[in-house]
Amino acid sequence: MCARSGHTYLRYANPSMDTTLRGGDKVIVREDSRSFLALGAAGSEKTHFFEKDRISALDAMAMMGGVSDTRGNPSGILVLRRYASKAVRNDGKGPSNTRAVFVLDLTSADGLFSAGEFEINPNDVVLATESPVNSVQTVFRLIGSAFAISANF
Repeated sequence: MCARSGHTYLRYANPSMDTTLRGGDKVIVREDSRSFLALGAAGSEKTHFFEKDRISALDAMAMMGGVSDTRGNPSGILVLRRYASKAVRNDGKGPSNTRAVFVLDLTSADGLFSAGEFEINPNDVVLATESPVNSVQTVFRLIGSAFAISANF
């Protein structure tokens, strides 16, 4: 942020926005505090800070460590987003609700391209859902454990 002009510069792609520093100017450098939360069957469940100006859903998945091979469902990646109440509109030109869920399917080329273009917003929650196969395996393990316990009696 430039103390003299009060402008905040987030992008460096436009050199015409540069300013000349003079004696007495103050330059404030702040760490980027934008982040998203990764949950579910991903490589990591934690808050990830933006590493660049724009983070796509594919970037987010890479930052999360991808979808777990053993328990994740790559066709069910959810992005949970909250909009400010003043952004809600009923004319089709904006979100119609303060809460929205976007579903990404990473099992097709179209889904991968779409995920590469879908922008993650600060404070989004990216959820890698569990595979339905994992639930069935859990049930079979529980039944198998029950039979093993009853065989010991």
